[in-house]
Amino acid sequence: MAEPQPTDYQALFEPLPLGSKTAPSRFVFAAHQTNFATHHRFERRHAAYYGARAAGGVGLIVLEGSVIHPSDWPYEYVIRGYDAQVVDGYRLVADAVHRQGGLALAHLTHSGMQGSSHYSQLPLWAPSPVPEVSSREMPQEMEAADIEAVVEGFAQSARYAMDGDLDGVEINAGQNSLIRQFLSPLTNQRGDDHGGDLDNRLRFGRAVIGAVREAVGREAVVGLRLAGDEHAPWAGLKPEDAADIARLLAGDGLIDFISVTSGSIYSSHQTRPGLYAQPGFAVPLAGLIKQAVTVPVFAQGSIVDPAMAAAILADGQADAVEMTRALIADPALPQKVRNGAAESMRPCTLCNQLCVVAQVQNPRLSCVNNPAAGHEWLPEFAPPTRAPMRHRVMVVGAGPAGLEAARVAAERGHDVTVYERERCTGGAVRLAASAPQRERLALTADWLETQVRYLQVPIRTGVEVTPEMVQAEAPDAVIVAVGGQVDRSFAAAANGGPQRVDARQVLRGDVTATPGKAIVLDGIGDQIAMGVAEWLSDRGWQVEVVSADMFVGQRLTATMELTPWNQRASAKGIALRPQIEVDRVTGRTVVGVDVFDRKPVEIGEVDLVVTADHERPDEGLYFALKEAGRRVFRAGDCVAPRSMSQAILEGYRAGREV
Repeated sequence: MAEPQPTDYQALFEPLPLGSKTAPSRFVFAAHQTNFATHHRFERRHAAYYGARAAGGVGLIVLEGSVIHPSDWPYEYVIRGYDAQVVDGYRLVADAVHRQGGLALAHLTHSGMQGSSHYSQLPLWAPSPVPEVSSREMPQEMEAADIEAVVEGFAQSARYAMDGDLDGVEINAGQNSLIRQFLSPLTNQRGDDHGGDLDNRLRFGRAVIGAVREAVGREAVVGLRLAGDEHAPWAGLKPEDAADIARLLAGDGLIDFISVTSGSIYSSHQTRPGLYAQPGFAVPLAGLIKQAVTVPVFAQGSIVDPAMAAAILADGQADAVEMTRALIADPALPQKVRNGAAESMRPCTLCNQLCVVAQVQNPRLSCVNNPAAGHEWLPEFAPPTRAPMRHRVMVVGAGPAGLEAARVAAERGHDVTVYERERCTGGAVRLAASAPQRERLALTADWLETQVRYLQVPIRTGVEVTPEMVQAEAPDAVIVAVGGQVDRSFAAAANGGPQRVDARQVLRGDVTATPGKAIVLDGIGDQIAMGVAEWLSDRGWQVEVVSADMFVGQRLTATMELTPWNQRASAKGIALRPQIEVDRVTGRTVVGVDVFDRKPVEIGEVDLVVTADHERPDEGLYFALKEAGRRVFRAGDCVAPRSMSQAILEGYRAGREV
C-alpha cells in the first residue's frame, strides 16, 4: 500500500453518496457497545458522545446496536429497538449529529445463538441447534413463526428509527448476528427452505432486507454490515463466499452500502483485535467485495492512521473507512487532518483496555488515552479553562500520569516544570512497549511528551527530586507521579542458583545469564508476564509461565488477547503451567504446590526465574511533602499501581485541580 502524501488526505473529505443522501466525509464511526443506555434507550450521554464525533468531522455515524425482538437481550444495557419508547432517544442523538452536518443510522441487530439467556430467561434462537462457543449453551432451532416474527421485528424497529429522525438503518449480518448464522454452513444445518444451498441460506437475510426497505421507503439509507471471513475454513464463510453473498444482495437493489467486517463464533478476536493484529488487517476483505458490487463499500480492521485510511481510498479498496477506535481516542481526528495537523492527533494504541466493554462488570466505554471519551456530557471533562491565578507547579515523574498532569496544568496557564529521574520519559509504559507485539504503547508517551513540549514545558530528565530540592525550588504546588516500585526481596539469587529478576529488569535487558530454562512467575494474569515470556523466547530461552490461576493469562480475555496469546505461545514453544502456587526456589529447582490437592510440584534445571507481580506505590516523596505542609497532589502508580488508563485519568484530574 502506497504511503500517501499530505495532499492525498483530500479523498477522505469527498462527499459520500448513500442512496438519496450524502455523508459530508468518508470517515465512519461504526456501531459498537457502550453500556451508556438508561432503561434500554439512548439518552443525553449518547448524544454528547456521538455529537462530539460529528463535530470533529465524521461523515457517517452508526449508533450502538438496537435489538429488534424480545428474544434477544445479549447484554444488560442493550438498546431495545423494538420498543416504541426508543424513538425519543433516537431523536436526541439524531439532533446532536445533524446539528454538526453528519448522518446518523440505527444499527438493527439480533444476536441469535451468540446472545445471552441470562437477562431474558428465554432460550436463544438460532437457525440450528449448534452450541454457542463461549457459553456452550444449546440454542433453540427457530420455527417458521419465529422467523416471521424476527423479520417483522426488523421492519418495526426500522420504522421506529425513521420516527426518531434518523437517516436510515444498517442491518447487522456481521460477527454477532442471526443473519450471519443463517448465511453460514457453520451454524445453519437446516433441512428446510432456509438451509442447504446458498439461495436457501440467503432467504432469511433477503426477507429482512426487503421488509426493512419497505418499512423505511426509498429515501432512507439502508446498509448491510457483512462478515467477510469467518476464519473457519472447515465450514464457515470464506472471503470468496462473502463476495458472492455481497454480489447477490447488492444485485437486489435494496441496499445502499456494505460495511465489511470479519470473525465468527470461533474467531471473535478477529472482529476487534488488540495490539497483536496489524492495522488494516481486514482491508483486503473489503477490497474483494468492492470488486463484486457497485454500491459503496466500507473497510475496517484496526484502521487508526489517517494516512492508511487515505491510501485505502486511493487504492480503490473501499469507498469509506471505519476508524472507530481512533475516533474514540480523538473525536477531532478528521478536523485535525483537514487542518494539516494530523501529527497532533491523540493516538489509538489498539490496547482494547477501556473501549471493549462486553464484560460481566458492565463498564461504561471510555479510552485509555482520552479520559473524556464517554464522559463528554460531564463538566469535569469540558475543555480546561484558564486558572484564576497562575502557579509554579513541579511535576515529579514523566510517565503518563505526570505528563498528562503537566499538559493539563500548562493548558490552564500554570508555569509547569517536569522532573524525571530516568534519562527518558514514558515511565513503565515505555518499558512495556519494548515487549513483543506491544510497540504501539509507546505512542502514548510520545504524544504526551510532544504536547507538553509544544506547551513549552521544560522536561528535566536524570533528576532525582528530594524534599530538600522541593524546599529550595519553593513551588506553589507539586504533583507527584513517580510510579510504582518492585518488591525485590525474592530477586536475591541464592549461591549457585538461577538468576532472579523482575519483569522490569528483563525488559531493560538486565538478564546476564546465558539462555537456558526460564520460569516466569505470573502473579497478575495480564500482559506483563506474557510480554516477558515472549521477550525471553525470542532471545533463545526455553520458557515456562507458572500461575496459580485456573489458566495462564486469564485477564487477557477482557482485551480480546487470550486466543492470540495462546496461539503465539504454542508457536514459540512457551509452556503454560497453571494452578501452581510457588513457594520457593531451592538451588536450581522451583518448588510449589498444586492449588487444589496441595501436592508438591517441582520444576528443575532452572537457569532464570522472573517475577511478574503487583508493584507497590512509591509514596515516600508524597508523604514527606505532605508532612512538610506543601500543597501536593499525587497521580498514577504512586497512588496504587494499576493500569495506564487510571494513571492518565488521575494525571488529568491533578492537572485540573492544581
